[in-house]
Amino acid sequence: MQKQKPMPIKMLNQKFEENFVKGRDYDPDRERAVKRKLQKQVRHEAEGATRELRKDAFFLLEVKEKERALWEKERAEKYEKALAFLQEQEHGIKSGQLGKGKKRGR
Repeated sequence: MQKQKPMPIKMLNQKFEENFVKGRDYDPDRERAVKRKLQKQVRHEAEGATRELRKDAFFLLEVKEKERALWEKERAEKYEKALAFLQEQEHGIKSGQLGKGKKRGR
């Protein structure tokens, strides 16, 4: 068997930018950099759209609740009016003012 020399581990020299700017993409592959930038922009747009949809849903819920409360109030008023009318009629019948009323002894 022939003896082979051991392969050394590849050492990579790190790149240091003299005038480093935080947030700037230093990727040498421009297509990859542009793709990453667009993906980030899409993600931010989606978050903004989600936020807007949440606000819209909350607003619509408030409007619906107000309409429902108004409807309930009107319904209660109608019920009270009908009940008052029926009580008035019942009182009139019992007191003898309306209809046959109480039968008087013969």
